[in-house]
Amino acid sequence: MPTHAAVSFFRFMLALAGLVLSGASVAANSPSRPFTLDTLSPLASASELTSRLLTPVTQDRIVKFREKVDFSLQEQTIALGEEPFELFVPEPDANGKYGLMVFIWPADDIQVPHDWWKVFRDRHIIYVASRRSSNIENIFDRRVPLALHGYEYVRSRYALDPERVYIGGFSGGSRTAQRTVMAYPDVFRGVFLAGGSDALGGESGFTLPSAALSRLMQRQTRFVFSTGGNDSPNRAKDARTRRNLDMLCMQGVRLVPQNGVEHWVPDGRGFNKAMGALERPVQESEQAQECFTHLDQRIKEQLDEVAAEIAAGRLEQAGSLLAPLDAQYGGLAAPYSVELSRTIADRAGLYELP
Repeated sequence: MPTHAAVSFFRFMLALAGLVLSGASVAANSPSRPFTLDTLSPLASASELTSRLLTPVTQDRIVKFREKVDFSLQEQTIALGEEPFELFVPEPDANGKYGLMVFIWPADDIQVPHDWWKVFRDRHIIYVASRRSSNIENIFDRRVPLALHGYEYVRSRYALDPERVYIGGFSGGSRTAQRTVMAYPDVFRGVFLAGGSDALGGESGFTLPSAALSRLMQRQTRFVFSTGGNDSPNRAKDARTRRNLDMLCMQGVRLVPQNGVEHWVPDGRGFNKAMGALERPVQESEQAQECFTHLDQRIKEQLDEVAAEIAAGRLEQAGSLLAPLDAQYGGLAAPYSVELSRTIADRAGLYELP
């Protein structure tokens, strides 16, 4: 038996490739201030991350693997006192509460557009961002945890309105923000997406969390797409992502065009429009319940096809069908997907001890 060791599971996941730019301090004319983390969020623990970011079948396989190999996951991957953040706190609203925008940039030296500060002031929204969460950082070890730690820092100090807690990002940071909001719909009510998004399943690695969290997301999460009008490649990707979210019955999918903008964030006026869409609560469409019912039926029918392949002894074909279903539907396909995965593994002898 190997010697017990505490390891970070996520260090074995693929890091996002991207822009390599040097870090820089907060601009001298910025009304924000720097700080370093002095508290960590339990939401960023290894157990929380695995349960929310990985598919149910993947989680089950990790459990089976840990039964055979003696190791534990490193619970926190971020060290206190070492991570630089940027914080802006306006005046609270008439009730003494704040909104919150946790923002993720694709590079460490990007500065907040100067006319965004007025939007934060007028809407009483706190802004917080890590200054070491660029595209070269590992999404599981650093980018998602840093966003959650930034949220925890603010939550522990200021009176937040939980209905006005948002996350956003630009380019690779937008994709990270999308992944985070889909894993934590009980924390973030919406996401601002500029210059980047991905459909679920496939190589994106995006999936849905537990059925309970996925149902919450369907009914309350606001996905505000606000990519530059001249950013054709990412506009096309956004359109595909919106179709994917519509197919999954997400009721809060919204588009705020930014005409004339290249691969960059909108100016203050455009950002304010996007924030207006983000702040508007979700109202279910008349077809919502029908969509939910048809989606559940479609998932069950596809999983029944996997079961039929298993019954016929075609285990390889069954596995090939199950993998994309697990990736696409995540928690909405569980626990049936996990049961089928275990059956395939047992019949193939994959979990037998040597």
